[in-house]
Amino acid sequence: MEIDEGATRIRVASEADATRTVVEAHRYCRSTGLSEVDAQAVSTAVSELSRNILKYAGSGEILLQVLEQGNSRGVIVTARDRGPGIDDVETAMQDHFSSSGTLGLGLPGVRRMMDDFTISSQPGELTEVRCLKWDQPPLRGSRVLPGYRPCGKAATPEDCVDCLELDAAMYSRPCQGERLNGDTAMIERRDHLLMIGVIDGLGHGPEAHRVSTAARDFLRQRWSMDVVDTMHKLHAEMRGSLGAVAGIAVIDSRNGQVHFSGIGNITYRVFGQRNLRLMSMAGNLGHQIRSPRQEQHTLGDDEVIVVYSDGISDRFELQDYPQILYQSADTIARTMVERFGKHHDDATCIALRMRK
Repeated sequence: MEIDEGATRIRVASEADATRTVVEAHRYCRSTGLSEVDAQAVSTAVSELSRNILKYAGSGEILLQVLEQGNSRGVIVTARDRGPGIDDVETAMQDHFSSSGTLGLGLPGVRRMMDDFTISSQPGELTEVRCLKWDQPPLRGSRVLPGYRPCGKAATPEDCVDCLELDAAMYSRPCQGERLNGDTAMIERRDHLLMIGVIDGLGHGPEAHRVSTAARDFLRQRWSMDVVDTMHKLHAEMRGSLGAVAGIAVIDSRNGQVHFSGIGNITYRVFGQRNLRLMSMAGNLGHQIRSPRQEQHTLGDDEVIVVYSDGISDRFELQDYPQILYQSADTIARTMVERFGKHHDDATCIALRMRK
């Protein structure tokens, strides 16, 4: 499906245009079969997006498209402008952030109302927000918005790994009251391999941040397909430090094979046709650990991997978050932290799935 194929396009250059987009979005959704509740959600999202265009860019456009997948039908909303753009997408997606004195609830609110959400921005060139609302989630999931290819700066430079046909993203925030995050995460590509890692420095604050950052920088230089060997090297490198726990996985894009090794309370879960957990061994890297071991599985087309620190509550199952089966990796990583994160602890999640 091409991004603009068959789209209804509405120019937004005034308050009257913004009002018209809301009315048109509601009518469009009802005509495609979405319920009144879903149509209201879409029109509310359109209201936020069109007024963002006026506020930050002065003019732009809203596109409405129908997406059909099996017995499911959805509406894609695209907001596009060529204003100054967003210098820091990750900060802009935080609740209460604003660069114009408002409450700053627009984009985070849109993300929560819709079933899928992506944003990309090239400051001074193009900013594009795309979101999707289903009448019912398709059995195979939407995976990622069709036709979407990130342009410019995503939430972090590592968020998108298009060349591997994998959708991977991370989201992390410090515990309440701390400025520096004791957790860190990484997504690294090397030829046909993709490495993802979550590291949690012992405790919170500046020292935990220093330790986890140093561990991440070491892994960027020294990781390999042999995750057990990589974990041994990281353990040796961290001797004399405060210590940390970590989980690392390497995915071979040629066959979908995943190799994982974890030390400490880093959780690795798979949701989809099967629900499984891979085991981490007990210990504190740099101090005392049980011998690392390799856990292995093959990533299925309809499966989602989430790897997260203990700042995210582990007491949830698929029925508590069924949208995980069809949302994009970026939406999943953020939702995991926002919905299940503990305020008294740093929280980090990496989400990964095959790109549809």
